[in-house]
Formats: sequence, structure tokens, C-alpha cells
Amino acid sequence: MTYFIPGNTAVENTRALAQSALPNAPQQPYDEPAPRRTVAVRARLSAVLRTAAERELRLANRIDPAHTCPTPAS
Repeated sequence: MTYFIPGNTAVENTRALAQSALPNAPQQPYDEPAPRRTVAVRARLSAVLRTAAERELRLANRIDPAHTCPTPAS
């Protein structure tokens, strides 16, 4: 049992930290972080946005088929 003595907590914290740095100290389990999937997510997001843009263009062409971007005169 640990009794609280004012000013003693810093000593206890230092002792606990020093003991945890010992090579035979019990280790906390460490879970590896999941691999990042930013490339896959970015590719999927690009595909979704590209599909949405193509659909909007099809709908716009259905509403006003004559309105197209002018080509430069040669």
C-alpha cells in the first residue's frame, strides 16, 4: 500500500520511470498500427469523382445538347 506524503509523488514517478527502463522490466503489449491505404483510397475517390463528372456532363448534354464548348477557328 502506498501512503500519500506531500512531495513524494515526484520521487515515485521518477522511480517508476527508472524501473520501466530496465531491460528485464515487464513490457507493455504494442500493437502495430494498420498500414495506411491512402493510395487505394485516393484511387477509389478519383474514380468516383470521375464517374460523377461524366454523369453530370451526360445530364447537361441531355438538357441542352447544342451548348458545347466552341472550338477555336482555324
